[in-house]
Amino acid sequence: MSIVQVDRLAISYAAGKRSVPVVRGVSFAIEAGRTLGLVGESGSGKSTVARTLLAHLRTGSRIEHGTVHVDGEDVFALSPAGRRALRGGTASVVAQNAGQALTPSMRVGEQIREALRAHGEPDGPERVLELVRLVRLPSPETIVLRYPHQLSGGQQQRVAIAMAVAARPRVLVLDEPTTALDVVTQAAVLDLVADLGRELGVAVLLVSHDLGVVSAMADEIAVMRDGEVVEHAETAALFAAPQHEYTRALLAAVPDGRRPGGTDHVPETATVSSAVASRAGRTVGSEPLVRPVVTAEDLVIRYGRGLPAAVDGVSFTIAPRETLAVVGESGSGKSTLATALAGLVPAESGTFSFDDGTVSGDLREPIAGRSPDLRRAVQLVFQNADTSLNPRRTVGAAIARPLQLFTGSSSRERVGELLSQVGLGPEFADRLPAQLSGGQRQRVGIARALAAEPRLVIADEITTALDVQVQAGILALLADLQRERGLSCLFISHDLAVVRGVADRVAVMTGGRIVEIGPTEAVFGGPNHPYTATLLAATLEPGSTELPDVGDGVPRWREAPGWTDRGDGHLTRNWEDA
Repeated sequence: MSIVQVDRLAISYAAGKRSVPVVRGVSFAIEAGRTLGLVGESGSGKSTVARTLLAHLRTGSRIEHGTVHVDGEDVFALSPAGRRALRGGTASVVAQNAGQALTPSMRVGEQIREALRAHGEPDGPERVLELVRLVRLPSPETIVLRYPHQLSGGQQQRVAIAMAVAARPRVLVLDEPTTALDVVTQAAVLDLVADLGRELGVAVLLVSHDLGVVSAMADEIAVMRDGEVVEHAETAALFAAPQHEYTRALLAAVPDGRRPGGTDHVPETATVSSAVASRAGRTVGSEPLVRPVVTAEDLVIRYGRGLPAAVDGVSFTIAPRETLAVVGESGSGKSTLATALAGLVPAESGTFSFDDGTVSGDLREPIAGRSPDLRRAVQLVFQNADTSLNPRRTVGAAIARPLQLFTGSSSRERVGELLSQVGLGPEFADRLPAQLSGGQRQRVGIARALAAEPRLVIADEITTALDVQVQAGILALLADLQRERGLSCLFISHDLAVVRGVADRVAVMTGGRIVEIGPTEAVFGGPNHPYTATLLAATLEPGSTELPDVGDGVPRWREAPGWTDRGDGHLTRNWEDA
């Protein structure tokens, strides 16, 4: 018997005097212990459908026809008290960003206790600790006393899952639950969800743009486009022989981490820091063939006196026209490295410099201490275009501001040129961010960075929240801009398949230190540092129907002095078994 039954559901929202359909005749069922994956591009209606399982509709929306039954109840026929009992009791949701879903001023244990209390469940300390252990959080007795900001992204997501299963729901809605997680944490969280689904016998609806996640988690998949389900099949059958043209296009847009992606803007030589190379025993000439635009040697960055270093003794270079990707788990230091390069956090010690032959400067200086030329040369594209754009300012105004700041001129024609360069058009200048899709907003973010005519672009997780087709478009745009403008790029990502497709070299970070660096294919091909091997093993490839085994996440190695040179600039930090 199906716990979830959606029949011919149609939803529209009001746009002025018009009624705009967003869901058109969607039907599906989910049985206990089964998982349905719902996939499709941004705006396809998948999140709207998912939220109806909790009797939730966005303001201005209405059901045109159809029904949604959960555990035998028509959710939209429930009384207000019935809906409160449904939400978190019969059906629970785990949102995309647990950091935003948790209350920042409440301790973790108290938030779990509140979820129990809301549904009349026992809320004593032992029950709270039982839930914390259920989601495999470390040191339960101490972690319940922490605030959300004191947890990693993966730990926050586990707390959100603990709250969602607190009242033993029959249905679990997962709305992009692993978007911001690194591959190791993602594998652990998904393994946890799969175990909970089996143990508690819940029906799971998984909404995701990550086809690797869906293929490993879902028993069957429904593909949505423009509010309709265009294909619905068992997972293995859908990946083996997709029937609909749109499904085939989605699968074709997914980067495949198992094959070389490559780029056609590889520099003539990829240099590594002389400091790293010398410690690895590698002979380096006094003058590299290609002078790097960025040089870091023994860089140390920390967020406060007495705190451990977030970046500890890191050395690397970035050559002209080169893309250096930095990968690693949450808290490894990769985003700290990006924000330091952008001047948003100061470096404590080490060498950190920029020199492209026309502009030079000390990157250890925060942004206020940098020269106007250096500020202009190094630009950051933010991860979340939604929060980096002012919702009350038009797209044209958002781009005109950096134009005025860096060039002294912000004509409408120049704004239109930048919009055209990023694949939009001058007509977008008068729109507000809310009137754009996620991919279009990300293109506006790139246009803002280009307004300064930079020499180096920092791309910090710029495709994290995008569906695969939009992601492919953004990455192609970035590659085109690098060719046309001769840009260098520091590319931060947890998606190793994307990294393999765009990067010339890869640096792998854990615990604030680089443990491996080298040409992309050398790093992906191995031999590898054991931490890199764990990252590669945890990557979910579309079509794989099994979750990778990442164990308990505890390293079985410890650092040893020195580096091993594996040739062609491929270096691995030495280690020994723990």
